[in-house]
Amino acid sequence: MERETLFDIFNIAIENEASAAAFYQNAAKNTSDTESRKIFEEFARMETQHLNRLKERYAELRETTPEI
Repeated sequence: MERETLFDIFNIAIENEASAAAFYQNAAKNTSDTESRKIFEEFARMETQHLNRLKERYAELRETTPEI
């Protein structure tokens, strides 16, 4: 896989995780149901963890992947 294609894929994944986290945060904020809010908050937390891990891995790859 070409280097830039790999990083393009990571960028798309990062954008998707950020979007998902924002969606669940918004859902939690806008629901009046306590149980639903807890579930949405947990989903938002998980998506944020995914986002952070992708960003970490992206940075690692940028440092170690040679130019093609």
